[in-house]
Amino acid sequence: MSSAQAGGVILGLVAPFLLQAAASAAPFPEPGVDPTTAAQPAAKAPRMARLERAVRAREKALAQIYQAADARAEEIGEEMARLAALGYTGELADLTHVLPLPVASYYLSAGYGETGPHWATIHTGLDMVAPLGTTLTAIGDGTITSVGDAGPYGLRTVLTLGDGTEVWYCHQEAAVVDSGATVEVGQPIGVLGSTGNSTGPHLHLEIRPDGGSHVDPVAWFQALGLQP
Repeated sequence: MSSAQAGGVILGLVAPFLLQAAASAAPFPEPGVDPTTAAQPAAKAPRMARLERAVRAREKALAQIYQAADARAEEIGEEMARLAALGYTGELADLTHVLPLPVASYYLSAGYGETGPHWATIHTGLDMVAPLGTTLTAIGDGTITSVGDAGPYGLRTVLTLGDGTEVWYCHQEAAVVDSGATVEVGQPIGVLGSTGNSTGPHLHLEIRPDGGSHVDPVAWFQALGLQP
């Protein structure tokens, strides 16, 4: 047998095994395709799903934050409107004092230092006439140091501010705080009335620095940038 014939016999015996190995081997990648990334699309699917869920969760959290911010802005707007009615128009962070009644709800019937048959000597405060039952508010942060009947002053609440100034709210119909209570500026503390020596519903307001002698409430308020 020649060498060519021998080679043919050997090829005939080996060929079936070569064909079987080729059939079971992975196909060659297409030109320009990286074989190391050919299977990545299937691996990316779960990762993309996780990313989409994370994005949706982030969007939901942001929506809740925006909703809470809008609600807070509405609350601040309502508070600023209420304080503006009490004569304050500054920044909320700078708030220290307000008037005891909404500006549009009252008029002044008697000023400080006036004389007449209604008073034994001079008028020691400021009379602010308003409808019976109008809410009276704390003109500053402080402590309620007295609540009760005060003879000619009627039902009186005394608010002592942080600097020791006493504010007398007189002729009240009712008090809504107790002695010893701590109150904040603008907080309701009483109800306007006509108790004691009074000719009609009004607030008799006295300002007494350091708990001593009374001073003109109008000048005191003006020094704080408020106009009764």
